Amino acid sequence: RELCDEYNLLLICDEIATGFGRSGGNSLFACQEASITPDILCIGKALTGGYMTLGAVLATSRVAEGVSSSTSDGVALPLMHGPTFMGNPLACAV
Repeated sequence: RELCDEYNLLLICDEIATGFGRSGGNSLFACQEASITPDILCIGKALTGGYMTLGAVLATSRVAEGVSSSTSDGVALPLMHGPTFMGNPLACAV
């Protein structure tokens, strides 16, 4: 985290396989166990308890504002970057 801040780099934590308590620690995410706050957090697999395929990317407001597009009246739109399991309507409904 300190190096990323020093060199103005984004810190990305991939918690797809380890998130939601799968790291063996007392926290939901390994980055929490390490007391690290990432700029971008990738989550999946356990997001739906393994019943459906669904992934998500969480970001700080600084990152989100930098990558989001907006409508003509300035309303921010979500970043639709097209990961493999994005927008699975059945998984989102469950």
